[in-house]
Amino acid sequence: MNAWLNDLALVSALGADTSAHLDALSGEQRSGLAQVAGLDNEGMTPYLGQVANLPLDSTGRNNAMIDLALAQLTNTLDKLRSRVAAHRIAVIIGTSTADIYDGERARAQQARHGSWPKHYHYHQQSLDAPAQYIRNKLALEGPCYSISTACSSSSKALSSAKAMLQAGLADAVICGGADSLCQLTVNGFKALASTSAGICQPFAQQRDGINIGEGVGLFIMTRSADFGSARCALLGCGSSSDAYHMSAPEPQGKGAIAAMHQALAEAALTATDIDYINAHGTATVKNDAMEARAIADVIGAQTPVSSSKHLTGHTLGAAGAIEAGLCWLLIEQQRLGKTLTLPYHSGYALDASLATINLVQQPTRERPKTCMSNSFAFGGNNASIIIGEIA
Repeated sequence: MNAWLNDLALVSALGADTSAHLDALSGEQRSGLAQVAGLDNEGMTPYLGQVANLPLDSTGRNNAMIDLALAQLTNTLDKLRSRVAAHRIAVIIGTSTADIYDGERARAQQARHGSWPKHYHYHQQSLDAPAQYIRNKLALEGPCYSISTACSSSSKALSSAKAMLQAGLADAVICGGADSLCQLTVNGFKALASTSAGICQPFAQQRDGINIGEGVGLFIMTRSADFGSARCALLGCGSSSDAYHMSAPEPQGKGAIAAMHQALAEAALTATDIDYINAHGTATVKNDAMEARAIADVIGAQTPVSSSKHLTGHTLGAAGAIEAGLCWLLIEQQRLGKTLTLPYHSGYALDASLATINLVQQPTRERPKTCMSNSFAFGGNNASIIIGEIA
């Protein structure tokens, strides 16, 4: 069964729609990262991937981004709801913090003034809140839940959506991820000594950590290609849980290797069928060393590899969906009227101690037909997905 990815919505530091993301990949790539005040407990202004000019209301920061994403899907959603019963449309969303941002501010107000903000409700930061918000907003009645496995959350949401369609539990799934910036993650990763002093440099000799980001990536997945003009499908999914360490990756990449092999097997593809790999590529010392080893082991040294986290920041629970979305754009670029470059990060020295892989360092105008996207999370919770063009 093909799990068709009929339409895509993206919101990140690169912009509030897919057009902005297309523009960012059309030439000399611009990073969406900038210094942001107000989230670092020590008053610093770290480089973060913040969505600019976000229209905030009583629904909260996370839901405001979801609204921007849903607006991009209006035509496809209208077609979908006119042809598929509400109880046969599911919603599966990956997240790691939901709307803790507004929870932090609500708690600060309560501490100062003894009262909670008028429109605030604790459920905004419940992990099922993003999925429930979409379900309620669209008046859907099908299965609805969130997945929270840290940085692999939304890759696993896509995998779960494919499984739900295969099992006949739904005829369509709105799936992806949503995560907003908050003090919890900014200061938490800083406490782990995992954040970069500037803009992150994946796989570089001088890499010093990640930049936290926020955003939303949403797909409309169905069994048929009748709901949009895209020719792209989710071909294969792989996952593993090596449980090596709470926050450090298993250094030999065993869990990552297993997930990548599973994705290839489910897609009935070999390593030479993969045209591009969007690496998890956090720019932390241990993750990049592990992932380079895993990619070299499974795919080899010929396939182009890059990370896009220097463009969007690490969007945590939304990362898998947003990065799969960038792969979708690369595959669909001709239909979208753009000529895109693979994500690249030029101007720095690669870490020569890493396993040999084909890292993209210069603008490369290619049109990959099959892409692999990796997401490797805390606790050894690994996911690898393959999306590709189907004629």
